[in-house]
Amino acid sequence: MASESEAAEVEIEADGVRVLVRKYASPAIQAAPPAQVVMAESMPVTDVSQQGNQSSVASESSPEPPVAKGSPVLSPTPGTFYAKPAPDADPFVKVGDRIQKGQTVCIVEAMKLMNEVEAEVDGTVLEILVSDGDAVEYDQPLLIVDPA
Repeated sequence: MASESEAAEVEIEADGVRVLVRKYASPAIQAAPPAQVVMAESMPVTDVSQQGNQSSVASESSPEPPVAKGSPVLSPTPGTFYAKPAPDADPFVKVGDRIQKGQTVCIVEAMKLMNEVEAEVDGTVLEILVSDGDAVEYDQPLLIVDPA
């Protein structure tokens, strides 16, 4: 009733009971003004060695270990790496094993779904780069295969 009426306020009193209904205009939605981008002036870089400070500055990111030459087997999805089909089973592959294209070499579990990772080439396993139960990222090298 109040939404169909032009009245902004309705007051009804009957048998000692008073009811007051007010109709408020719906709030207008206003877009926020666009944010201004302020470019900060770059600070000049000072060479630490010129200041006489002989302490060495450690790199924030540690260098990645060298990867063996060969064909990497990459993780198809982020998840948990499993080298074995079951906790009490033997691993799918070990360093030095000869494998064939299409052979399952490990499992990456993501959201309770076990994704079998298959070799893309025939070859010999040179190195297994992650340990059983490690978290892995998409396209992370899991093992290296020598396609010879």
